[in-house]
Amino acid sequence: MKKFILILLSLSMLAACNAREQDDRLQKELSEQTFTTTSYNYTPYDLYSIAYKEISLPFNIEDAPSGGSIFFRDASERTLDNGEKVAVSSGNCCLSWDRPVDKPLRVRVVWSVVFDTSYHDGKSSMSYDERTSRQGSPGSRWCQAVVDILPATGPDRPDTVLLHFLSDGTVQARLGTFKTDAPLAASEVKSHAARLPQGQFCRQEIENPFYGIPRKPHLE
Repeated sequence: MKKFILILLSLSMLAACNAREQDDRLQKELSEQTFTTTSYNYTPYDLYSIAYKEISLPFNIEDAPSGGSIFFRDASERTLDNGEKVAVSSGNCCLSWDRPVDKPLRVRVVWSVVFDTSYHDGKSSMSYDERTSRQGSPGSRWCQAVVDILPATGPDRPDTVLLHFLSDGTVQARLGTFKTDAPLAASEVKSHAARLPQGQFCRQEIENPFYGIPRKPHLE
């Protein structure tokens, strides 16, 4: 009887170990497929609610990976190779990428350009409801771009999507790591320094992506 009980205990311990190993393996695979996002803002305007999603999937801004918001008044800064500063938002979450990291991934990037913070933050915005208005909030425009997230350079496995918003309306994207998470070269930024025509804040304006999406119920 004791021998039988010992066999059962051994089988139970073996099953528990196998389950734990399987769980650890799944967690490792999930971790390797999860990418945070860092966004760089080289434009003269604040950027709000950056989001992106694989181009083949329906775009819903509420479940899309976040690139954060970049308001100059409280943004972090990084230094370009010529000493100039660029505003940045980092550690935003999360892109799940279960495909080879040496191939580009085409995504739709959506963001709001805030060209007048006094309107965006002021009394004129108090009655604005992003769920019922097709337009952006006062002092802002919604934009989109189709962008290829390019593979990382270097031997280390990437874990970050780097988004770069440039003054001429270009958006660049690349996979990176902690070591390669850095601004573009100053010469590259300069080549995209031409401003868009007056009154134009991106290359493709769109309707407010929050329009018509019901608010999620508040859970206590």
